Amino acid sequence: MSKLLELLVSLSAAGSTVVICILLLRLISPGAFPPKWRYAIGKMAIGFYLLPIALVLQWLFPLFVPKQTTTVPISGLPSSVQLTQSDLTIAAIPELNLSADVALVFLSIWGTGAFAFAIWQIYCYRRFIKKLQQTRSPVPENSEAAKQLALIKEAFGMQSNVQLAYSSAIRSPILVGLWQPAIYLPMENAANVDMGMVIRHELIHLKRKDLWVKAIALAASALHWFNPFVHVLRKDIHTWSELSCDEEVVKEMSYAERKRYGETILNVMTGSRSIPTRFCASLSSDGKQLKRRLTIMLTVKKLKKHTIMMSAAAVIAVGAIGTSTAAWAAAITPKVNADTNQTIEGAGDSILYEGVQFLKYSALTPDEQKFVTEKGLGGIYALKGYEHPVPIDELTPDEQRQVTIEDGYYSPASIARVKESYEKHPPGASVTITHQEDPSIPPGTSMTIRSLTPEESAVLKKMEEKARSAGGSRKLAPEEIAELKALSPGSGNTQK
Repeated sequence: MSKLLELLVSLSAAGSTVVICILLLRLISPGAFPPKWRYAIGKMAIGFYLLPIALVLQWLFPLFVPKQTTTVPISGLPSSVQLTQSDLTIAAIPELNLSADVALVFLSIWGTGAFAFAIWQIYCYRRFIKKLQQTRSPVPENSEAAKQLALIKEAFGMQSNVQLAYSSAIRSPILVGLWQPAIYLPMENAANVDMGMVIRHELIHLKRKDLWVKAIALAASALHWFNPFVHVLRKDIHTWSELSCDEEVVKEMSYAERKRYGETILNVMTGSRSIPTRFCASLSSDGKQLKRRLTIMLTVKKLKKHTIMMSAAAVIAVGAIGTSTAAWAAAITPKVNADTNQTIEGAGDSILYEGVQFLKYSALTPDEQKFVTEKGLGGIYALKGYEHPVPIDELTPDEQRQVTIEDGYYSPASIARVKESYEKHPPGASVTITHQEDPSIPPGTSMTIRSLTPEESAVLKKMEEKARSAGGSRKLAPEEIAELKALSPGSGNTQK
C-alpha cells in the first residue's frame, strides 16, 4: 500500500511539473519552439505520468554512484550497520506517517474514480465508433480519394491496410482505429477540398502513431483523474499534434500550395466541435486554433541550427526538472503506518517489520535460539513509548541495558542467512549483507558481520561471565563492546 501511494504521488507530481513547464513556455515564448518539439515535450509529460522514474532512479543510483558508508557499532553484536550518505541525507527530511485506514480510504476513492473514468471513456468511444459504422458508405475504388490514398501510401512506404469510407455523421475528415485504422470522409463539401492534402494529413497522423499517443494520454487521465493538469495536457497534446502534422505536411510545399492547404482546412472546419478529438485525428480546427494553424503553415521554414539546439536544451531541461520532482515527491510521500497496533501492549509472538516477519525469542526453534544467543544477534523490540518495533541500535544506551535477548524479535530468514555466512567464511573474515540479500535489513542499508576469532571469543565469554556474576543483563555494556572490538583490525568508524 505504501509503495502504491508513493508511486502515485511521484508520477502525479512529475507529470504535473512538466505540464507547468509547458504552460510557462507558452507564456514566455509562444513562437520560439517549433510545433514538433512542443509536441515532443507533451509526449514526455505523458511518460512522466505513467513511467515510475523515481523507482528506476532508486534502482540505478547505487549502480553508478559509489556508496559512502559509515560503520556504526551495534551493542552486543560484533558487527556493523553501514548507512549510505544518501540515507543520512534523506533521514534529515521529517518522515510523514499515514494510518493504514486513511490510506485505504484514499486509495479506494482513487481506484473508484480511475475505474469510472476509464469505463466512461470506453463507453463514449464505442458509441462514437458505432455511430460511424451505422452511417458508413464505401468510397468507390476509382474515386480521387482512393487513388490519392494508394499514391501517398506508396510514397510513404506504408504497408498497413487503411480503410476509406464516407460518413454522414461527420463534417470533417478524421482518422480512427488503433488496430484497424480508417479514414472517414464527410458526405458534404467533398468537392471543395483538396483530397490529396486531406489524405496526406491523415496518413502522417497514422505514420507518427498519433492515435496511440492520444490513447496513452487518456490512460494517464484515467490514472490521474483527480489532477487537473493531466486534462490540460490532453488538450495540449491534441493542439500540438495537429500543428506539428501541418508542419510536416507543408514543409516541402510552395507558398501557393500552402494557401491551398489552408483553404482546405477552412472548408472542413464547419461542425468540427461535434467531433470527439480525444478518439481521433481530425483535419478540422476550431476558431481559436485556426489563426495559429494558418500562420504556422504559411511560415514554416527549415530549422536553423541554433533553433534545434535551443529546443533540444529545453526538452532536456524539462526532463531533468520532471525527474528531480519525481525523486523528491517519492521521498516526501507519507509512509503508510501498517503496524500502528504493534506496540508493547499489542505485540505477540509474531510481528511485521519493514514487510518481514519477526518471531519472539521464545517462538524460535531451539537451534535458532542457540545461534542468536551464541552470536549475540541484535533483534527488534516492542517497547512502551514507541509506536513501532525498534531495532536494537535505535534504543538509548539505558534501554539497551534493560532489555535482554529473550525480549527481542528475530527474523528466521535473517538468522538462516547469517548462519550460512558464518559457516562459509573463516573466523575474522567480514561479510556484508545488503537489503537485496536479506529483506529484513532496511532498504539502502547493509550489515557487515564477522565471525569471532578464538581470542575474541575468549574475551567475550569472560565479559559475559562478569556480567552474569554482577546480576545484570546478559547484554554487554558499550565500554565492554569497545574493548572487544579493539581486538578487531579496522574497527571503528570508517568510510569507503
